[in-house]
Amino acid sequence: MTSYIIIGVIAVVVLFIIVYVKMTIDEKKGANSEEKQRIKDIVRRAVPDGASYTAAYGTREELTLGGGGRTVTTTTKYWYYAVAFKPGDLYLVPLAIEGGDISYGQPLHYGKNDLGMAEAKKGLLTLYDKDRKEIFTLFVVESNTKDDKYHPVNIQQKEEAEAFAQFSQALMQEVNAAHGITDIKAAKKEARKNT
Repeated sequence: MTSYIIIGVIAVVVLFIIVYVKMTIDEKKGANSEEKQRIKDIVRRAVPDGASYTAAYGTREELTLGGGGRTVTTTTKYWYYAVAFKPGDLYLVPLAIEGGDISYGQPLHYGKNDLGMAEAKKGLLTLYDKDRKEIFTLFVVESNTKDDKYHPVNIQQKEEAEAFAQFSQALMQEVNAAHGITDIKAAKKEARKNT
């Protein structure tokens, strides 16, 4: 019995080492990866005056619960973006990532005057329309590694994520102040009541 415990502990330690080494290698690859450079190139090409924006990689996830009776199913959808931002202005360029190839679509523009409310937390920004209905939540995080088919890139973007956090806070303050919003929770509750 004791030998099974020792073998189990050794297996866990070996697995931890393998996962840690893979993550470390992926993080080093992502620091100046071809994928990171591709995001910057896409922003310069797709966004008007794209060179004047900070470029980052962003994601959006949507979790849907379904089913009935005793069975509950969950479905998660993922969207990927080249994110371009500067004070008061945000572009999202939709990405398609397949087998290492990255293609892109038409940019979506969100200026401070297009929004009714914004909510910023570390690594994420939630935008609302003029009726305070959620448009989407965007994630821009420091570390992106190829973990599975839903996380298809190695991009490390510490400086860009910090800049996005500052941008998000400023946008939230500016948009919410323009619409007299001092309490986001109360504003969301009021919007739910009105629907």
